[in-house]
Amino acid sequence: MFYLIVILCVTISNAYYGSEYYAEWQTGVDNSISKQDQFLFPTYPMRFQSQVIFSRRFSVCPQVLLMHEEIQWSRGRNINYQTYVSDVTIFGFNINYVIWGPAVVPILSVRWVALVDDQVEIQYVHYQEKDLYLLSQGFGARSQDFMISYYPRYPAPKITAFIVGADFEIFNSLFTSVRIQMGIPTSNSMDVRFLTRDFCHVRSLYVAYFISNNYLTLAGSVGAYYSTYNQFLDNQNRQTIRAQKFSRLVPSIYSLDPAYNILAQGISGFDIHSYAGSAYLRVTAESMINQSQIYTLVYGTRGDTVLTYMQASYILHPPGIPYHYYYKNYDWIVTKDDQIILEETIEQEKKINELNKK
Repeated sequence: MFYLIVILCVTISNAYYGSEYYAEWQTGVDNSISKQDQFLFPTYPMRFQSQVIFSRRFSVCPQVLLMHEEIQWSRGRNINYQTYVSDVTIFGFNINYVIWGPAVVPILSVRWVALVDDQVEIQYVHYQEKDLYLLSQGFGARSQDFMISYYPRYPAPKITAFIVGADFEIFNSLFTSVRIQMGIPTSNSMDVRFLTRDFCHVRSLYVAYFISNNYLTLAGSVGAYYSTYNQFLDNQNRQTIRAQKFSRLVPSIYSLDPAYNILAQGISGFDIHSYAGSAYLRVTAESMINQSQIYTLVYGTRGDTVLTYMQASYILHPPGIPYHYYYKNYDWIVTKDDQIILEETIEQEKKINELNKK
């Protein structure tokens, strides 16, 4: 009789809560490369390693995603740089920087996201010169198509991408240019197109892909060209940051503890004049406050950079401290320490960003 009662209780619990989702997320920024003498007057190749210690240890070894929030390189020279992750444990990991030159890279700010989440897959793909045969030679507007594959457990995945390394040959090219176009994802694959122009030869491209099937995780990319209606890229005013803002509504779960939200953004495309000035790109986000359901992405440039196009990608996740998320159909219940702290319903015809708190 005792065993029968226990089984009955578990059955009732599942009937009320539906499926359970648990995740651990942490994020941070590494500013190790910030105009120190060794980066202003480098000897190539330059290799540098930065250690990251998690503020809270993970229950198991996490996946780690890198993205570049800020970068600067000198004008008129080939650019060759890369960042990658190594030695990942439940306590931390290492970020590895490699700069081959000849362009000087005095600033490189890297945002990282570490996570334990069975609804997320992270892939790093290194496209080499032999793969980029249409982009690594020739002139004019050029594009080349690829495909990424992932586990077929994602019926409607959200996918975004970040450039975490590249090798550009810009001899005789007025523009240093690369852009990522992503197709419509299927349950197991997605088409990806890389674009460049002029005499810019993309000899290597290192791309980080983020793939998620979590209803609460938001991901996407935004970009803007210079035009008479969008002059944030104009370099006439060199004293201020010239930026473009993008805002979107997020679920009310993000207002539970906004200081612990995962707001991650990075560079995923650019078109810069190679000789008019040094190249400077930056992506950041405005802080969310209590009860705020607006995420604002800010991306742009400053100084003498002539930027004709910029693209940024982002990943958003509600409070990264360990919460339990339960869902049954379109009903969400969020608990912490076995206490229900938020309960809300999503109407079937509405998108996740149209959630309303009860």
